[in-house]
Amino acid sequence: MSSIDPTTMAKQMATYDVKPFQDRYKTQADSYKTQLTELGKVEGKIRDFRKSVNDINSPTSSIIKNGASVSKEGFVTVDAKPKALSGNYQIFVESVASGHQLSVNLPTDIDPQTQIPTIGKLDLSVGDKSMSLDLASLDKQLTGKASLAQLISSINNASDNPGVNASLLRSNGQTYFMLTSADTGAASKISVKTSGVTQPWFNQAFANTQEISSPADAVVWLGAQNRGLKLTSETNTFTNAIDGVDITVEQAQQSGEAPLTLNIAPDEEATKTQIQGLVDAYNGLMKTIDTATQIGDGKDVKRGALANDPTLKSFESQINRVVRNKYDGHLLSELGITIDRTGSMQLDSNKFLEAQRNNSAAVEKLFNGNGALLDSVEKLLSPYLQFSNGLFKSRKDALQQNISRIEQKQTGLERKYDMVYNRYLKQFAQMDSLSKQMEKTKSMFA
Repeated sequence: MSSIDPTTMAKQMATYDVKPFQDRYKTQADSYKTQLTELGKVEGKIRDFRKSVNDINSPTSSIIKNGASVSKEGFVTVDAKPKALSGNYQIFVESVASGHQLSVNLPTDIDPQTQIPTIGKLDLSVGDKSMSLDLASLDKQLTGKASLAQLISSINNASDNPGVNASLLRSNGQTYFMLTSADTGAASKISVKTSGVTQPWFNQAFANTQEISSPADAVVWLGAQNRGLKLTSETNTFTNAIDGVDITVEQAQQSGEAPLTLNIAPDEEATKTQIQGLVDAYNGLMKTIDTATQIGDGKDVKRGALANDPTLKSFESQINRVVRNKYDGHLLSELGITIDRTGSMQLDSNKFLEAQRNNSAAVEKLFNGNGALLDSVEKLLSPYLQFSNGLFKSRKDALQQNISRIEQKQTGLERKYDMVYNRYLKQFAQMDSLSKQMEKTKSMFA
């Protein structure tokens, strides 16, 4: 009789006992994990689609994008918002905004390590904001010394800095101590003075500053200079100078020059690009859903991980209904946007541009506003994407719970394997021992 290997036999028998359970649990876990992955892909595409919707459905956006042109370049840039009214407007740029800059009358051979007083105060103010710097605070090591670099750092990093930047400017071998306002406009005037400083040269330097740049507001005229409507701004940007139009001035015109002409009109190419982005996001979403939910044919077409999923079937049905509805009495198909037999959205650019040119107001009403297409889409998407109790979150939580239960069963199966293995090991060890005893007895009578 041949010898038995108890360990090998016990492993084989224990594996045979638990393998059907292992295979079933693995198949179930893999299925749940695949469903979870596919659901995540669908949710990601829905979020992409929602972003495309929100980008053109906010209070400051519209399906129709506007463009702006200027009769002469180099003087202004124009940002025409979707709500801007088309038309030609005249504007004259009288001056651009500037900040305040002072050169402090310190010796021109200074450098960052130049020693400065540590007794007294330096007061700086811009408009109604001010700071008072105790020069003694610069002497961190209590040596009675402080440097110009420490003064600059203390000014720039002060929590109560009123809006002034200190720096050293080097030119032609000379160094200048500069104070520059952080903002532009007439209100950015810098005031500086010393008090309690015992070294006259330092007091005189800050008492006799040289103005390098004076603070001034930007000034434009809507219409001709001195005859139109005068507008001023602390910055070079005039927000809503014309309703829905932001104008940024770059250079002043010469007095007596003719005003610039701004043309505000729909930007057909930008509008087409925007609507194409919406179409692409919709198609990306629907293709992902179709792949995840396809039934398959058992041959070339693979069954989707979420085939017959009720959540996605419901969503697909609702989104199809929303894009096929009438809004303000019009259908998307009237604008050249159709759904083909495969469920893919198609854009006829020429038909869309024709609709935009003939009745842009109707196009906007179909897409934008309460109860319009994009508003209806947002109301549909919102319940699916809520972080706390959204339908997708609930569905993913349920799948994750199923995975956790399978993992618990797999852990229990490992314990069962150990128990079965030990039982078989004991049995085969006994058989091996009995076999050896029988062989020994047999040899005695040989």
